[in-house]
Amino acid sequence: MIDLRRCGRGVVAVTVAMAMFPTTAAATEGSSAEAGASQSPIDIRTSDVAFVDDLPSLRFCYHTVPIEVVNTGSPDPETTIRGEVESRTTLRSNGKNYSLLQFHFHTTSEHRLDGEVFPMEMHLVHQAEDGEQLVVGIWIEAGDHNRDLAPIFADLPADETEKLTIRRFDLDKLIPDDDDTYRYQGSLTTPPFTEGVQWIVFDEPLEMSLEQILSFQALFPDGNVREPQPLNDRQVLSDVDDDA
Repeated sequence: MIDLRRCGRGVVAVTVAMAMFPTTAAATEGSSAEAGASQSPIDIRTSDVAFVDDLPSLRFCYHTVPIEVVNTGSPDPETTIRGEVESRTTLRSNGKNYSLLQFHFHTTSEHRLDGEVFPMEMHLVHQAEDGEQLVVGIWIEAGDHNRDLAPIFADLPADETEKLTIRRFDLDKLIPDDDDTYRYQGSLTTPPFTEGVQWIVFDEPLEMSLEQILSFQALFPDGNVREPQPLNDRQVLSDVDDDA
């Protein structure tokens, strides 16, 4: 188990089986051959994961802040609904601080787990002062109504002309309490597919109601995901209990 510390309080995520969502969606153009050999997303195959107990600790200093929610151009598969964060909110990992710039959503999930596709995936995009990027990926599955994300999903901007301002949004509620993760070196999943990105994918999904999920999928009827990329010579590290 990693030492996941919080500057705020968290929320427990509960697993609910996914049975009624498609396993494929429209994919963003661009292959690993075109963009490089360390591309994202990937299908995380637990049989190939290196399980360790001493991954670098994570310290989320997430706060309640104002955010601006924008539609970057749906239904184009390279666009999304994005929450833009201006206040200084950080994640500290491996002795370095990364500022949260924005978070956004994909349907279906971009990362897979042993081939499993989740209804949605959220990405929290961070950047350090030296320009290094770190993205936290969190799977989303069907379950209970998510009250913390409700201010966004109750009024999703329908197109690029609309913006939603939320004056108080608790970013800390976006992080699952279960601290098991998968980590690897990859890239951005949209053009120009920049490499050198640290990926931290939480094993425990968040829940959203079917209604909330469908409200997002209605804006992206063909999906907004990039297909899984070859792992090549990279290693995926994890502290997930492989005997569970």
